[in-house]
Amino acid sequence: MITASLIVQKIVIQLRKDITSGILKEGFHITEASVARNLKASRVPVREAFRILESEGYIEIIHNRGSFVKKILRSNIIENTDIYTLLAPYILRKAIPKYTKSVYKKAHAILDKIENCEEYCESSYLIWDFTKVIYSPAKLEMSMKIINDIYGQSIRLLNEFFESEQNAKFKIEVHRKFLILCEEKKGEEAIELWINFINEVKEILLVGRPD
Repeated sequence: MITASLIVQKIVIQLRKDITSGILKEGFHITEASVARNLKASRVPVREAFRILESEGYIEIIHNRGSFVKKILRSNIIENTDIYTLLAPYILRKAIPKYTKSVYKKAHAILDKIENCEEYCESSYLIWDFTKVIYSPAKLEMSMKIINDIYGQSIRLLNEFFESEQNAKFKIEVHRKFLILCEEKKGEEAIELWINFINEVKEILLVGRPD
């Protein structure tokens, strides 16, 4: 039996793919009725799927106008990555000295899953799982709330980046090297690698984006 949550997830996955691949263009007016009809679902799970997609930055719901595929501006990307690159070193300097064998084991296990992952949308969530593993030892609740909010609004961008096979490989190589540097007690080198990677991703995502 297919549960309501599975129906919602199915709708979310399909719309993520349609938006990321460009089938649904930025600014496109997307209605609950059309999605329900095309995916043979009722309006209730479609409405819940829209709420999830709004939280992830895929659509924006405008009162009295409807739901639209969200336009991502250069300024959005720059602001998010600038805040992230300011905060991440602070968290990592607190976290890296507290890494245990368990932390490394969990982090490597997540990267193993990513290497075997065929769905780029799933890969972006696994990357967040990895990030939480390497940040959590810092035990900085407020900082993690900020990072979590930035990530939540960046899932769509991460999916666009990770959709490329070349970028997927690049991603894994950097994360593996980060862990190796940490294991070798080269924390500052690891942090520098991490921040350089974020900035490289930013530059790739900025290509072709309107101001």
